Amino acid sequence: MKYKPNSSLSWLIGLIVTALATISGCDLYVDWRNDPPKINSFTVPQEVHYGETVEFKVSVFEPEDDTVTYVWDVSSGVLKATDKAIVEWTAPAPPDENVVPPQTVNVHLSVQDGGEEEATKSATIIVYSKTYQIADGLRGDYELVRTQVNGETVESLGGTMRLTTTTFTRQFEDDAQFFSGAYQLVEPFNQNKGTINWYHDGIQQLTSSTYTWDGRLLVLYWEETLTTHVYEKRN
Repeated sequence: MKYKPNSSLSWLIGLIVTALATISGCDLYVDWRNDPPKINSFTVPQEVHYGETVEFKVSVFEPEDDTVTYVWDVSSGVLKATDKAIVEWTAPAPPDENVVPPQTVNVHLSVQDGGEEEATKSATIIVYSKTYQIADGLRGDYELVRTQVNGETVESLGGTMRLTTTTFTRQFEDDAQFFSGAYQLVEPFNQNKGTINWYHDGIQQLTSSTYTWDGRLLVLYWEETLTTHVYEKRN
């Protein structure tokens, strides 16, 4: 008796053989893999004040709709959470001395899906002191160009003044008066106007003046004596 193969089985075997031949003979084939998540937007501020609280935000597209996890990391400051798409971060606390240079904080985000594919993003934030920023703009050497008392221009001895971010000196031409010490910007203030407390070495009592500043002329006004000094920046 001659064996007669089952027709259904033969059809299935033939289909498999044909499929294998097609795949092996094709130069291009589908590479089935888990695509990594894609970061669409990444929002981190460029500058903040010391002690300021801000938000970091990220928007992610996941091709396979897998659940994604977020891992935020910062080099300084405090994160309220590290595993959310939106997190709160507080910059380093303001130092005791508010006239301090800025510092750079590094921010890094890693986004992973269920297949352990990863997308990353990084940024830097400048953390600064407003006081330092304004004082840094004012620093330099100045020459006294005009003195007024009660609105009237008076003869001036002339003189020079040097401002740094922390200290000042004022030297008049005849050397009759010399001041050294420190100064402090008093809130509220900005680059163009405000109040300055002047501290003289060896003198307990401070003096205060208002200032206006246009990038070239620094005008100091002492209300107590109704005196205005106009200084021109030399560098």
